[in-house]
Amino acid sequence: MFKINKNFAIFYGILLDDGSLSLIRRNMKFITISSCIHDDGSFVHEIIVPILRKLRGKETNFKLRPKYGVIEFNFTDAKLFDFMASLGFPIGKKGNTINIPKLFYERNLVKYVVQGYFAADGSLVLTKNPNLLYPRLEASSISKKLMKQICKFFNDSEINCKFYERKTKVWKWKQQYRIQSNGRKNLKIFARKIGFINPKHKERLNRL
Repeated sequence: MFKINKNFAIFYGILLDDGSLSLIRRNMKFITISSCIHDDGSFVHEIIVPILRKLRGKETNFKLRPKYGVIEFNFTDAKLFDFMASLGFPIGKKGNTINIPKLFYERNLVKYVVQGYFAADGSLVLTKNPNLLYPRLEASSISKKLMKQICKFFNDSEINCKFYERKTKVWKWKQQYRIQSNGRKNLKIFARKIGFINPKHKERLNRL
């Protein structure tokens, strides 16, 4: 029904962080994607809108919701909804069960799932150490399996990655997990082997 290709893999990765499937009144099947209104405008226009156009064969509208600080897509698409659900994407709250399905490994598309996920959730942090900017790649999730999958993919791609359990009572969920990769060498390998697709990350990369 839908081609399992690069665009679909990126879309799946974005939804792992920014998206959800919601079943309303048992027959209304909504797909929602929420991105930050402050720095993800270019990401929405340059990446999410064209991917949805290719997947659905038509334009998908979004709304600006300044009160909540998001740019939101909220649309019904029963075929895409059912296809996502058939791959194991949870309906309702994602909770701590999200992961990269086996299908993407079989088709050598994990790179693009990671690309999409990092574009939505990942951070490229630049700190002065002491005068030069020192880069750090990081991402976090309540899904231990997802973080371990991405960390392993980093290490398999020769990007040194560490996995951490985040012990704090601030988070809504009991436990968060974090992955981190430090230094310019790892950043260069990431840029070459996985790649940044969110313009805000590209802009930060150009500052180095």
